[in-house]
Parts: sequence; structure tokens; C-alpha cells
Amino acid sequence: MKSALLWTLAVLLAIGAGGWLALSRGGDQAEAERPVTDQEAQMLAGLRQRNHEGDPVAVRLRFPVEGEEVVVDGYLDWEHPLLYARTAGADGEDRLVQAMPGLVATRADHEKFDRAQVPGGDWSPRQMLAGGATPDESMFDILVSSLFTVSGEREDDPAYLAEHATWREEGLVDGVPVDTFRAPILVESDGADTAAGTRPDALYSLDEDGRIRRFQVNTGGDELASVEFLRQVEFDAAGLEPIDLLGGPAIDPGEVDAELASAIVEARQANWAASATVEMRVPVGDGEVADGHGFIDWRTMTAYLNVHDADGHHLLLARPGGVAHLEVDSDELPRPLPTEGWEARALGDDEASELFGPVETMTYRLLETASEDPGEAGAVAEEASLLRVDGDAEPATYVVEFPVAGDAEAEAGESAFRYHVADGRLAEVELMTFWGVGGAELAYEDYPVMAIPWTVSDTIG
Repeated sequence: MKSALLWTLAVLLAIGAGGWLALSRGGDQAEAERPVTDQEAQMLAGLRQRNHEGDPVAVRLRFPVEGEEVVVDGYLDWEHPLLYARTAGADGEDRLVQAMPGLVATRADHEKFDRAQVPGGDWSPRQMLAGGATPDESMFDILVSSLFTVSGEREDDPAYLAEHATWREEGLVDGVPVDTFRAPILVESDGADTAAGTRPDALYSLDEDGRIRRFQVNTGGDELASVEFLRQVEFDAAGLEPIDLLGGPAIDPGEVDAELASAIVEARQANWAASATVEMRVPVGDGEVADGHGFIDWRTMTAYLNVHDADGHHLLLARPGGVAHLEVDSDELPRPLPTEGWEARALGDDEASELFGPVETMTYRLLETASEDPGEAGAVAEEASLLRVDGDAEPATYVVEFPVAGDAEAEAGESAFRYHVADGRLAEVELMTFWGVGGAELAYEDYPVMAIPWTVSDTIG
């Protein structure tokens, strides 16, 4: 997942590529512009915070692509943020789409799009601003990326906006009187001097209460792209939650209490003498998701999976010293293990990286969730974070972060791995990737210890 700073820079570059040309068209309007008043600057400065604290809203996106206007209807949750919409796919068929800063997921449209209820199904994630395969997707990414910047936890600097924003015109949006302002893309203005010269502009149409009714930006087409906020549309936003591949329900990082810290320590220690089945789903590229199933045996520190990706099926065998792959033609998990055909690499080999991707990263993290000495509960309580609690009934599932030896330092909620702890056991591990969030679910089960072919074990341990 991209950091907030990298994401902001990517948005500014993408929107800035379009420049101010389309916004400056229309000589009469440009000549009518005037500086904003102090009151208008203050209203603009509070816009992002008002949006962030406001209710989800229905939206209609319009953007030009190759001389045609594309119209996308959807629902926007400002706070988290998340856009759920329906759009046309590259094959001409409608697609459901979810978008959040940095990521987009799409799937075939098999449901009526008449409520804000994100369905399950076979979603395909990709990077926003980098993974769009068609002009429609690229323009969608730029517009939605700019839309996400119109929400923030705190106000912008009114003095900065007083200097850089202008009043443009009066008008009507859905019959509601509005004032339209030209202003920089509203990012938080701490350190504004470093970015002021590169910030692109947008048009913001606000009603008398300071609520945004229309947002317009140049996505690089012949006409401005726009988002209209359909505030008259009522809907139930309870189902407006991202799928697991986009991180699932929103998190709110907080402290881990002594009881949960003890449960984390005990779960890792219990794994040391346990084995479990694994069901894995991990994004491995734009539009590519790998599925795996198999088992992990912490007693011998061995993981054995059948993985299916765009290249077909292969067996994956991992131990602390290395990893091995074997191409197969089915989703079966042969037992005993095949003795020939494995491509094995020790982790220290220069070529080991050729066999190492998100699936292998997840597999090794599963191995690392067992420890004979997992540390003291007090230390875990200081370093871990409780991100959310899933489920209304007992036992609840606690989604947490805690550092494992070798992990890079990260702010709460931004670690590469998350862990689901339920009924005193580790139930799932999540991995944050560039293309979405991978998950590996565990079901504890006793497995007989398996013999590893000596030609493989000699390499991987």
C-alpha cells in the first residue's frame, strides 16, 4: 500500500499532467474571476473536514474519453474513503467497481445496482493510476484520485487559499444556487511552500451552507471531468464496506490490553507444536490473484501448498532455509511429495529472488507466526495495535498488528502484516501488497509429519 505522501504526489502528478488549459477555457468566465473574500477562503478551508465528517453521498461521475462522455453512478464514503460504482468494462459489459486511495477492484456486474451494498464474488484488484488498461480506466483513476483529495481530517490553511483561490461564477446545480471557485487541489497545507508551485487547480461549486455540489478537474480530455453530489438521493450506507482484497472494514488503531496481549503471545507459542490447513488468496499483479491451499506444520517448520496463478498450478514447498517449486497440472496436493522435478533455491542464493513473490512472502510470514519464545505480554501490549473487532457474538475476532523480528517500523495501521486472533488462536494473516490485500486463513488440524525429498531438503533446510 502506498504511503499518504507518495499517494498525494502521485495524484498531483496525474492531475497536473492535464494542466489548467481546460479550466481556463471560456474567456468571459476567466475575466470575471476575482480574489476570494476572507469569508470564502474560510469556507473553502473547511471543505475537506466537512466532507470527512459528513454522511456518505450518492455521486455521478462524468469524464471525456476519445470524444465520448462516460457516465458513472456510485456511492461515496468520505470518511474511509471508498467509492462503490458501476462502470462500463473494456469488453462493453458493465462492471462493478470499488476504489480507495491507491487501489481499484472490479468484477462482473451480476447484481442490480440499486443500493449501497458491496457484494462478494470474484473481484480483481489493481493499482490506481498505474494499473488501468484502457483509456476509460485511466481517466476514471485520475478523476477518482482527485475526488479523494476533497476529504481530510482537518482544515486547510485559509491564508493559503486566500492567496491562491479565486471566485469564478454563480450558477445552479440540480436547481440549487452555488458559487464556483477555482482553487488548488485541496491537500493539507502543512509544508505548502514545497508543493505550491506544482499543485493543479480544480473547480469547486458550493451551496450557501458550504456543501460541495459539483467538483470539476481536468483529466487530460477535451472537456472537464466532473463529479456531481446527488444529495437528494437517500440510501442505507451500512453495506458500503470494501472487500477483503481492499482491506475489509475500516480500522481504528488503538491500544492492545493485557488480556489480548497474552492471547497473542499464547497463540504464537501454541503454534510451535501445531499444524494447520491453509486457504490463501493473494494479489500478485494488476488484475492477477493467486489462490493456494495446503498446510503448514510448525513442528518441522514446513509449508506445503498448491498455488494457482496466471501461469497455472505449481506446488510450493518452504522451510526456513529456502523455497522450492514444482509445476503440476491440477489442484491436487500429492502425498507423499513428488521426488523429482523441483526447482529449489536457498534464501541466500543470488537467484532466490526469482522464486520469491507475494505468495512466498505470505508463506514465510505464516511460518514466523510460531515461536518457542514469543516474548512477554507486556512488551507485546506496548508494541501491538488493535485495529478493529469483527463479529457481534463471542468469540469475537480481534484484528491486530504486532512486530515480528526483522519487521520495519511502521505507524499504527500501516504495517505490512495484520493478524486475526479468535478464541485464543491465530485465524488469519493479511499481507498488504501494491495490488491489494492478501489473506491466508488457518484451520488447526493434526497432520502427519511429511518426508521431504533429500535433494530438496538439502537446499531449503
